Amino acid sequence: YMRITQEIESGTPHGLQLLRDASREGLTLCFPGVGSAFARKNNPTCLIIAKDGRTFLVDAGTSIPGVLETRGISITDFDYYHVTHSHADHIGGLEELLLYSHYVLKKKPQMILTETYRDLLWDRSLRGGCEHAVGGTLGFDDLADFVVPDQVATEPRELYEVEVEGIRLTIFRTVHIPTGEDNTRSAFWSTGLLIDGRVLFTADTRFDPALFEQLPMDGVDTIFHDCQLYEPGVVHPPYSELKTLDADLRSKMHLTHYGDTFGEFDPAADGFAGFAQPWAVYQ
Repeated sequence: YMRITQEIESGTPHGLQLLRDASREGLTLCFPGVGSAFARKNNPTCLIIAKDGRTFLVDAGTSIPGVLETRGISITDFDYYHVTHSHADHIGGLEELLLYSHYVLKKKPQMILTETYRDLLWDRSLRGGCEHAVGGTLGFDDLADFVVPDQVATEPRELYEVEVEGIRLTIFRTVHIPTGEDNTRSAFWSTGLLIDGRVLFTADTRFDPALFEQLPMDGVDTIFHDCQLYEPGVVHPPYSELKTLDADLRSKMHLTHYGDTFGEFDPAADGFAGFAQPWAVYQ
């Protein structure tokens, strides 16, 4: 199981270097934000993955560039970037990443995106603010370089795999906003991550017990699962429904994307590993 080894305190001047150093000893995770889109006590959920000195940022909501700066980290400092879906609390900081990298740093961020989502992200979200330039227009490939995962399954859910810098990522489709009432399909693109076959990060999904039957769970010892602290669960799983999961699953499960009433809950008493902690270093 991943355990907290330290916390990156506010005002730390070189927070990303601390994570790089920690990652020399093994897979390292850190959540700059653990809150929901509407949380005020915590910042929106995003994830830093580090291994062997390489760093990956998963999602970058509108406030995340400023959140990173509180630990001496620039949004442009990471080796790779991945995006799970196109809500503002997950992509709002990408325009800053792309434009600052292009116009100031003269470099292209490395983005890990499937072909399908790369086109959706550009055409429906980023193009309006990033396309126009003095003397012409820019395409997504003018602003970023891409690592494209291979699709390895279409049923019972789409799976994509890629290995980058010694980190193996399995990207799986989630049903965050369902199409129909059976919770099995979505016209909205949303995904989660299986990291090195050991750590499962759902990003945003509805309550979806089938997920644990359809993914290769044999090696998974740690789960970071989004959680909604009120009912009903329209686009996120309510805490009350997550409590119905198998005790073994709950014991591995750190809850993310939670709202401001978290102080009213005791996840350890309910069999969970606990609430994920902001800026805690998990190794």
